[in-house]
Amino acid sequence: MKSWIKKIGQNRFQFFFFVGILALLFVALVLSATADPIDDNPIDDPKDKQPIDHEEDPVPEVLKHPFDNVSDFMVVRKFYERDASQSDQEKALIKYGTSYRISVGTSFARNDNQPFDVKSAFSGTVIEVRESPLYGNYCIVEHADNIKTHYYGLSEVVVKAGDTVIQGDKIGVSGTTEMDKEAGNHVYFKVVRGNKHINPEKVFGKTTAQI
Repeated sequence: MKSWIKKIGQNRFQFFFFVGILALLFVALVLSATADPIDDNPIDDPKDKQPIDHEEDPVPEVLKHPFDNVSDFMVVRKFYERDASQSDQEKALIKYGTSYRISVGTSFARNDNQPFDVKSAFSGTVIEVRESPLYGNYCIVEHADNIKTHYYGLSEVVVKAGDTVIQGDKIGVSGTTEMDKEAGNHVYFKVVRGNKHINPEKVFGKTTAQI
């Protein structure tokens, strides 16, 4: 009888011990599930981050005069326009022999009538270099957006067809022409978009896309 009671007591102890262990495991499991997760990834210090070096967009070129020191120059032949003043129209007429022709470009000369370096008004590719009995040596440079610039009356040309020129590169040296002797030592400068001649004085400072 005593051994049976003792056995029951031992079994009940084991039972409650086992239940207690299960309860502790359950509580531990609940606590671990509700605990804040730990981020194993280290937090970057903002001071450690280097600024991203973004390449700046290139500034688009704008049409420049085909020479340096603009204040040293004057317009000796203007671009002919129907709505221009009478004096400007007269200055746009080229006298050749006993006849007159209208100017589709602008002629520039130094104030002291001395020769000067003629430079590319835009970056581009030289597509033609020739000598004309009326206009002297001339050079044509092709640019973006179907724009071409023409340089006439050169006494010397230092580029050849196929050359790539950067804006401001020397193309040649100014000179005189048989066609417009009255202009003296000058460069006859034309801006052409497609087949249309553009008044250079109205597009200086504009990009090829704006001309």
